[in-house]
Amino acid sequence: MRAPYRPSPSKEDKVDFYPTIRVSVGKKHAQRSRPFEALVDSGATICIFHHEIAKAIGLKIENGRKEQMNGIGGPQDVWMHPVQLFVGGELLEIEAGFAKTLPVAGILGRKGFFQFFKITFDPSSEPPGLELERIHKA
Repeated sequence: MRAPYRPSPSKEDKVDFYPTIRVSVGKKHAQRSRPFEALVDSGATICIFHHEIAKAIGLKIENGRKEQMNGIGGPQDVWMHPVQLFVGGELLEIEAGFAKTLPVAGILGRKGFFQFFKITFDPSSEPPGLELERIHKA
């Protein structure tokens, strides 16, 4: 699967590009979220989603295991839940965090995303993008 980077205006009338892909989140035997763009972030330990996505699939985030995570925006509370992550035609059973102060819809990290895909970032292509190749481990 190939996904172009998302352009975003930056300072000095330039454009920055961010590696994002469309995903959706659900839970077993329940509804799943509408597709949304999530940032592919090799610096993130886990997958984290905005608490509004938890609401959309019927999760009460406070019922999850509470952890405190540190990120670029500083410390924040995250509630961990088992969920299903839909990426292209793939269904992944993962544990993900939900946060009330996340500045984006979702972040795809090493646990829960990178462990399932070989990811090639290619900022030199036109348009810049990334390639995902599913890893199937025994």
